[in-house]
Amino acid sequence: MSDLPNKLQVTLICKALPVLEESAVFGLQDKSQVVHEGSRKRDGSHEFAGVIEVRDKGAGVVDFAGPLVHGTPGARFLYLSWKRTVDAAAPWVQRIKVPLQFTVSDLVKAIEIRADVTERRPHAREPVKWKVEFRE
Repeated sequence: MSDLPNKLQVTLICKALPVLEESAVFGLQDKSQVVHEGSRKRDGSHEFAGVIEVRDKGAGVVDFAGPLVHGTPGARFLYLSWKRTVDAAAPWVQRIKVPLQFTVSDLVKAIEIRADVTERRPHAREPVKWKVEFRE
């Protein structure tokens, strides 16, 4: 029996939300282009949470699936998106890609992955620093 979880809680943290010139909702974008707003914490930060599926592809390779997961195998990511609240030709003000780059060994006995994405910007290519929480 594998210690790799079938599902994993994912939480993205923003210490400060960006200020926009137009009305938009901000949150995790699903494949249906719905934006799931987060929750504000006592310290003023915002958390955006969901569940993703984890699949062992063999040879230490892991893949992800689920309504919040975008991209192709080997290049999966989450979208943290600003969606306009009025009809427009382009519904998105901006979107930030948050890559899901893990191996099987990274996630053995994992229950949650968390990342502070406060400083991440659209089109960023640097890796995200994830914190992995493990079950005992």
